[in-house]
Amino acid sequence: MRIIKNFLPPKESSPYNPSKSLELAAGSKGEIIMNGMGGESFGIRRILPYSQDMNKIMVSARLNEDLYMFRDVQLSVVHTLFKSIDGLFAPFIIQKNNNIVFELENKATSKQTVNIQLIGYDQYAMSKLRSAYAQIGSPVPVPRFLYGHASVPAGGINADLGVKSKSVDVEVRRIAMSSDRPDVTSSMKVYNTTVRSELYIDQINDEFDGKYANVPFIVGSNVPFDVYATNANGQKAEVSFLCECYVVQDELMTEEA
Repeated sequence: MRIIKNFLPPKESSPYNPSKSLELAAGSKGEIIMNGMGGESFGIRRILPYSQDMNKIMVSARLNEDLYMFRDVQLSVVHTLFKSIDGLFAPFIIQKNNNIVFELENKATSKQTVNIQLIGYDQYAMSKLRSAYAQIGSPVPVPRFLYGHASVPAGGINADLGVKSKSVDVEVRRIAMSSDRPDVTSSMKVYNTTVRSELYIDQINDEFDGKYANVPFIVGSNVPFDVYATNANGQKAEVSFLCECYVVQDELMTEEA
């Protein structure tokens, strides 16, 4: 896989960073719907959410009507994945005359206001990005997200977060985790290979704070990717997992531009 890290959009590009807010009563559900740039496509590089208690807001993101990017994770894990990085290696695209829908549920006992901002590329930047990849003889990388969530009982050990692999091989580049309780640890296995030993969630987030994996790893097509959480607290913990990965276009292409 070849990845362009130093891409600069052309001067004709528009600084289009839409945002919307929604007030959710305690226990209620709602949606934030955001379009592309009118009749033009829009490539999203970052999702920047905020609410008063993001651990208590559950979110799903549905792109172009039918593709779920991730489902039923804490808003805080989305915030953690995107807050300290320049953006995804390659944007995911809101197609012309389409939208992205954020399905939200407030699990808190009081109302919360949720705001979500999108940062991305307009048609001019996307055209230049495609041309840049064409010049190095590589398709534009296709971003995907692996995700999972679990309620881990007090003292629970190695609870499975239910992360499902894709129907294609993907390369994991960044990982984020969140919990509404401290002292939660996690470990990860791909098939029978341990890719992260028992670590506190804060350690995992510190590893990827503004950085990509030192050595990315592959999650093969329909291969088990097991993410476990252990809760040392005296109360139940809600734990979410989200990671940025890319469809493996050609296993022989390992050079990065």
